[in-house]
Amino acid sequence: MSRNMWTQKRKQSRKLDELDRHEERRQARKARALEQGSEELSVEDSEHHADEMLSRRVRDKAIVLPEESTGEPGRVVAYRRNTFLVEREDGSTIGCRTRSTTRTPHEDSTLVAVGDQVLFEVLEEKEGVIVEVRPRRNRLSRSSKLHREVEQVMVANIDQILIVASVQEPWLKPGLIDRYLVTAAVNGFDSLLCFNKVDLDPDRHYQEIAELYGGLDVPWCATSAETGEGMDRLRSLLTGRTTVLSGQSGVGKSSLLNALNPDLRLTVRGISQYNSKGTHTTTAARLIRFNFGGHVVDTPGIKELSLWGVSREDVQMGYPEILREADGCRFTNCRHSEEPGCAVADAVEAGRISPLRYQNYLSILESL
Repeated sequence: MSRNMWTQKRKQSRKLDELDRHEERRQARKARALEQGSEELSVEDSEHHADEMLSRRVRDKAIVLPEESTGEPGRVVAYRRNTFLVEREDGSTIGCRTRSTTRTPHEDSTLVAVGDQVLFEVLEEKEGVIVEVRPRRNRLSRSSKLHREVEQVMVANIDQILIVASVQEPWLKPGLIDRYLVTAAVNGFDSLLCFNKVDLDPDRHYQEIAELYGGLDVPWCATSAETGEGMDRLRSLLTGRTTVLSGQSGVGKSSLLNALNPDLRLTVRGISQYNSKGTHTTTAARLIRFNFGGHVVDTPGIKELSLWGVSREDVQMGYPEILREADGCRFTNCRHSEEPGCAVADAVEAGRISPLRYQNYLSILESL
């Protein structure tokens, strides 16, 4: 090797080493800021913070106690700056933290999530520590953005999900609706659809999509927080149940909650003038008690829902029309994509299955 080539390789090696050290310093600065609970964190950083703080994939530091934990029962209603707000049985709340000894039956998953039933001990008059997380009845979750093999639980122990979609500003996304329906079917909670901002669609173009899902026995309502249309119908669907509100940013979730329960006075933001997309108003999940009965969990708006714990076979659970036709397929393990003798593909051509829904089904399969 010539001296010039050797010198060039040494320079390249040093440059790579310096880039590595720079990245390590950047990550260390970010970690310190996150640990201090900086108020200037973006929504994306806040989600990453939640991943790092709440996802305990490696539990080797935790002490697994053989005996049952003792403590006061409560339900987690919010999370902010390393502290979980826990609602006691008398309705009061207390801020709690976790320890390495906090017990959980959920491996490779968020340690504590909004909606979790927990046991906690009071350390001081206004502070406590969570000693155990109870088994979850169900949960709405997705893959962690930092660790794809870790489950990020958005909310636990719910009765139903209200999928909020705006008919305009931002535009309706049937693909996202279908992902929510699959998640709900796999995890065992009911689904509702809310088509919001119908005052922006005087010709009712959304009706075709609404009737498509209505034909699949998915309850739906059309609402406008601006005019009050459909609020009585929506209130009747939510009364007495624990509901998670989810959907894109900017679809009007906070506005709907204010219209349903004016005492909440939640902050509302408009649509970005730059890209006509929604801006984040809610930055963390929180459980809210309705004055007319029932609870709602308001979640941050999302761009996409990465399905967690859903196999290719499970996807059909969110498509009852496909399950209905699948019995006629030539092969029992038919995935209804390119297999010969597929009764589902025949049903699409015959108009018994919506081409839109079928394309959404294939897109979900490709993403898994």
